[in-house]
Amino acid sequence: MTTTLLKDGTLFVDEELRLQAEQFVAVSGNRSVRGVRVVLDDDSEVMLSAELAEFVGRVLDGSANGSVNVSLLPKELTTTQAAELLGVSRPTLMKWVGERALPARRVGTHTRLATDVVLRFREQVRAHGRMAFYELRSWAEDNDAHD
Repeated sequence: MTTTLLKDGTLFVDEELRLQAEQFVAVSGNRSVRGVRVVLDDDSEVMLSAELAEFVGRVLDGSANGSVNVSLLPKELTTTQAAELLGVSRPTLMKWVGERALPARRVGTHTRLATDVVLRFREQVRAHGRMAFYELRSWAEDNDAHD
C-alpha cells in the first residue's frame, strides 16, 4: 500500500488503501469516530483528540467514497462556500446578508464573508434551532398530558 504526499499538499493513496478505508467505513456505519490511538515507530502511543479523531474519520470516509481534498479554512469565503458551510441555499444566505443579519463585504461585483463570522453565525443558528426544538417538545409533552 502506498501514499505519496506532493509538494502542493496533495496526498495520493493507492487503490488498496482506498479499499481499506471503504471497509472501515462499512464497519463503522453511521457512527462517528471518537478516538484514535496511534502507535509510533518507537512503539510509543499517542491518543488523538476527539476533534482530530473525527477529522481522521472524515478523511477515511472521503477516501472510501472516491476522493477527498483537505484544505485550511480561508480567512474569507465566497457566498457559495458560506452557504454550504451554513447548510442553506445561496439565496437564503444573500437574504441574510441583505437583512444585515450576516455581515459581508463587496469586492468588485462579488460578496465575501469572514470565515470566523460565518462560523459564529452557524453556531447561533444551531443554538436557536435547538432551543426551538426543546420548546416544541415541551409544548408537545404538555399538550399530550392534557389529552
